[in-house]
Amino acid sequence: MRIKTKLIIFDFDGVLADSFDTFYPFMRDGMKKIGFSFTKNQYRNLFIGNVHQELENFINDRQKLSAFLKFRKDNYDKYYYGDKNKVNLFPEALFFLKKISRKYILTIASSGYQKNVEDLLETNKIRELFGLIIANTSTTKENAIKEILKKFKVKPKEVVMVTDTVGDLKVAKKVGLKTIAVTWGFHSPKLLKTAKPDQAAGSFKELAQKLKVH
Repeated sequence: MRIKTKLIIFDFDGVLADSFDTFYPFMRDGMKKIGFSFTKNQYRNLFIGNVHQELENFINDRQKLSAFLKFRKDNYDKYYYGDKNKVNLFPEALFFLKKISRKYILTIASSGYQKNVEDLLETNKIRELFGLIIANTSTTKENAIKEILKKFKVKPKEVVMVTDTVGDLKVAKKVGLKTIAVTWGFHSPKLLKTAKPDQAAGSFKELAQKLKVH
Protein backbone atom coordinates (compact mmCIF):
# COMPACT_ATOMS: atom_id res chain seq x y z
CA MET A 1 0.00 0.00 0.00
CA ARG A 2 1.32 3.41 -0.94
CA ILE A 3 1.27 5.95 1.88
CA LYS A 4 1.20 9.62 0.85
CA THR A 5 2.51 11.27 3.95
CA LYS A 6 3.39 14.83 4.93
CA LEU A 7 3.98 14.25 8.63
CA ILE A 8 5.09 11.40 10.87
CA ILE A 9 4.10 10.98 14.51
CA PHE A 10 6.52 8.77 16.40
CA ASP A 11 5.85 7.11 19.67
CA PHE A 12 9.11 7.47 21.57
CA ASP A 13 9.78 4.64 24.00
CA GLY A 14 10.29 1.34 22.24
CA VAL A 15 10.35 3.03 18.83
CA LEU A 16 13.20 5.55 18.94
CA ALA A 17 14.37 5.00 22.51
CA ASP A 18 15.57 1.64 23.79
CA SER A 19 13.87 1.98 27.16
CA PHE A 20 12.02 -1.21 28.09
CA ASP A 21 14.85 -2.41 30.33
CA THR A 22 14.79 0.94 32.11
CA PHE A 23 11.07 1.33 32.61
CA TYR A 24 10.18 -2.23 33.52
CA PRO A 25 12.45 -2.32 36.62
CA PHE A 26 11.22 1.17 37.49
CA MET A 27 7.57 0.10 37.31
CA ARG A 28 8.28 -3.20 39.06
CA ASP A 29 9.96 -1.41 41.96
CA GLY A 30 7.13 1.11 42.20
CA MET A 31 4.57 -1.69 42.32
CA LYS A 32 6.59 -3.46 45.00
CA LYS A 33 6.36 -0.31 47.14
CA ILE A 34 2.58 -0.59 47.16
CA GLY A 35 2.49 -4.35 47.66
CA PHE A 36 2.13 -5.68 44.12
CA SER A 37 4.25 -8.09 42.14
CA PHE A 38 4.60 -7.02 38.52
CA THR A 39 5.77 -9.12 35.58
CA LYS A 40 7.14 -8.01 32.21
CA ASN A 41 3.97 -9.22 30.50
CA GLN A 42 1.81 -7.25 32.93
CA TYR A 43 3.83 -4.16 32.06
CA ARG A 44 3.46 -4.78 28.34
CA ASN A 45 -0.27 -5.31 28.77
CA LEU A 46 -0.69 -1.76 30.09
CA PHE A 47 -0.06 -0.58 26.52
CA ILE A 48 -2.85 -2.62 24.93
CA GLY A 49 -5.28 0.18 25.79
CA ASN A 50 -4.89 3.68 27.22
CA VAL A 51 -1.82 3.27 29.43
CA HIS A 52 -3.05 5.74 32.07
CA GLN A 53 -6.41 4.01 32.39
CA GLU A 54 -4.86 0.56 32.33
CA LEU A 55 -2.54 1.54 35.17
CA GLU A 56 -5.47 2.76 37.25
CA ASN A 57 -7.38 -0.44 36.50
CA PHE A 58 -4.42 -2.61 37.47
CA ILE A 59 -3.86 -0.94 40.86
CA ASN A 60 -7.60 -0.39 41.46
CA ASP A 61 -7.06 1.50 44.72
CA ARG A 62 -6.97 5.29 44.91
CA GLN A 63 -4.59 5.50 47.85
CA LYS A 64 -2.16 2.97 46.38
CA LEU A 65 -2.33 4.66 42.98
CA SER A 66 -1.43 7.97 44.60
CA ALA A 67 1.54 6.35 46.37
CA PHE A 68 2.68 4.74 43.12
CA LEU A 69 2.46 8.00 41.17
CA LYS A 70 4.48 9.75 43.86
CA PHE A 71 7.17 7.05 43.61
CA ARG A 72 7.19 7.48 39.83
CA LYS A 73 7.54 11.25 40.02
CA ASP A 74 10.25 11.14 42.72
CA ASN A 75 12.36 8.44 41.05
CA TYR A 76 11.84 8.95 37.30
CA ASP A 77 15.17 10.66 36.65
CA LYS A 78 17.11 8.22 38.83
CA TYR A 79 16.06 5.32 36.61
CA TYR A 80 16.04 7.26 33.31
CA TYR A 81 19.61 8.54 33.70
CA GLY A 82 20.93 5.74 35.90
CA ASP A 83 24.16 3.92 35.07
CA LYS A 84 22.62 0.45 35.09
CA ASN A 85 19.90 0.72 32.43
CA LYS A 86 20.15 4.30 31.17
CA VAL A 87 17.78 5.13 28.32
CA ASN A 88 19.47 5.57 24.94
CA LEU A 89 18.27 5.91 21.39
CA PHE A 90 18.43 2.76 19.31
CA PRO A 91 21.77 2.97 17.44
CA GLU A 92 20.12 2.91 14.01
CA ALA A 93 17.69 5.69 14.93
CA LEU A 94 20.10 8.58 14.40
CA PHE A 95 20.90 7.87 10.75
CA PHE A 96 17.27 7.01 10.04
CA LEU A 97 15.90 10.23 11.55
CA LYS A 98 18.41 12.46 9.77
CA LYS A 99 17.49 10.86 6.47
CA ILE A 100 13.73 10.82 7.01
CA SER A 101 13.66 14.47 8.15
CA ARG A 102 14.57 15.62 4.63
CA LYS A 103 11.19 14.43 3.37
CA TYR A 104 8.74 14.68 6.27
CA ILE A 105 7.78 16.82 9.23
CA LEU A 106 8.75 14.77 12.28
CA THR A 107 6.84 14.86 15.57
CA ILE A 108 6.65 12.83 18.78
CA ALA A 109 3.65 11.88 20.92
CA SER A 110 4.81 10.17 24.10
CA SER A 111 3.42 9.21 27.50
CA GLY A 112 6.82 9.95 29.04
CA TYR A 113 8.14 13.28 30.34
CA GLN A 114 8.87 16.18 28.00
CA LYS A 115 12.16 17.07 29.67
CA ASN A 116 13.54 13.55 29.44
CA VAL A 117 12.57 13.10 25.80
CA GLU A 118 14.06 16.45 24.83
CA ASP A 119 17.23 15.83 26.88
CA LEU A 120 17.88 12.58 25.03
CA LEU A 121 17.35 14.22 21.65
CA GLU A 122 19.57 17.17 22.63
CA THR A 123 22.31 14.80 23.80
CA ASN A 124 22.24 13.16 20.37
CA LYS A 125 22.08 16.57 18.63
CA ILE A 126 18.81 15.86 16.81
CA ARG A 127 16.25 17.93 18.73
CA GLU A 128 15.99 20.34 15.79
CA LEU A 129 14.73 17.54 13.53
CA PHE A 130 11.36 17.55 15.31
CA GLY A 131 8.70 20.13 14.63
CA LEU A 132 6.75 19.32 17.80
CA ILE A 133 7.20 17.04 20.81
CA ILE A 134 4.29 16.32 23.14
CA ALA A 135 5.32 14.18 26.09
CA ASN A 136 3.64 13.95 29.46
CA THR A 137 2.03 11.42 31.74
CA SER A 138 -1.47 12.90 31.77
CA THR A 139 -2.44 13.88 28.20
CA THR A 140 -3.99 11.01 26.29
CA LYS A 141 -2.32 9.89 23.09
CA GLU A 142 -5.47 10.83 21.18
CA ASN A 143 -5.33 14.42 22.44
CA ALA A 144 -1.61 14.63 21.66
CA ILE A 145 -2.27 13.45 18.10
CA LYS A 146 -5.08 15.95 17.63
CA GLU A 147 -2.88 18.77 18.90
CA ILE A 148 -0.20 17.85 16.35
CA LEU A 149 -2.74 17.74 13.51
CA LYS A 150 -4.07 21.15 14.53
CA LYS A 151 -0.65 22.80 14.76
CA PHE A 152 0.50 21.66 11.32
CA LYS A 153 -2.93 21.93 9.68
CA VAL A 154 -2.71 18.44 8.20
CA LYS A 155 -5.48 15.95 7.52
CA PRO A 156 -5.33 12.57 9.29
CA LYS A 157 -4.92 10.75 5.96
CA GLU A 158 -1.70 12.76 5.36
CA VAL A 159 -0.16 11.49 8.60
CA VAL A 160 1.39 8.17 9.56
CA MET A 161 1.93 7.06 13.13
CA VAL A 162 4.92 4.84 13.88
CA THR A 163 4.49 2.88 17.09
CA ASP A 164 5.30 -0.35 18.90
CA THR A 165 2.08 -0.80 20.88
CA VAL A 166 -1.45 -1.98 20.23
CA GLY A 167 -2.90 0.91 22.25
CA ASP A 168 -1.32 3.50 19.97
CA LEU A 169 -2.44 1.63 16.86
CA LYS A 170 -6.03 1.65 18.10
CA VAL A 171 -5.94 5.39 18.79
CA ALA A 172 -4.25 6.23 15.49
CA LYS A 173 -6.84 4.25 13.55
CA LYS A 174 -9.66 5.93 15.49
CA VAL A 175 -8.31 9.35 14.50
CA GLY A 176 -7.86 8.23 10.88
CA LEU A 177 -4.07 8.06 10.61
CA LYS A 178 -2.10 5.57 8.58
CA THR A 179 -0.11 3.24 10.82
CA ILE A 180 3.22 1.43 10.76
CA ALA A 181 3.95 -0.98 13.59
CA VAL A 182 7.60 -1.58 14.47
CA THR A 183 8.43 -4.97 15.90
CA TRP A 184 11.53 -4.16 17.99
CA GLY A 185 9.67 -2.47 20.84
CA PHE A 186 7.29 -3.29 23.69
CA HIS A 187 4.80 -5.50 21.82
CA SER A 188 5.49 -8.64 19.84
CA PRO A 189 4.80 -8.90 16.09
CA LYS A 190 1.98 -11.34 16.86
CA LEU A 191 0.28 -8.97 19.28
CA LEU A 192 0.74 -5.97 16.99
CA LYS A 193 -0.89 -7.88 14.15
CA THR A 194 -4.13 -8.13 16.16
CA ALA A 195 -4.51 -4.34 15.85
CA LYS A 196 -4.23 -4.57 12.04
CA PRO A 197 -1.60 -1.90 11.30
CA ASP A 198 -1.43 -0.73 7.70
CA GLN A 199 2.17 -1.89 7.54
CA ALA A 200 4.86 -3.38 9.79
CA ALA A 201 8.62 -2.96 9.87
CA GLY A 202 11.25 -5.12 11.54
CA SER A 203 14.16 -2.68 11.25
CA PHE A 204 14.87 1.00 10.69
CA LYS A 205 16.04 0.14 7.17
CA GLU A 206 12.71 -1.52 6.46
CA LEU A 207 10.87 1.40 8.02
CA ALA A 208 12.65 3.81 5.68
CA GLN A 209 11.63 1.63 2.76
CA LYS A 210 7.99 1.65 3.86
CA LEU A 211 8.17 5.46 3.92
CA LYS A 212 9.73 5.55 0.47
CA VAL A 213 13.05 6.98 1.62
CA HIS A 214 16.12 5.40 0.06
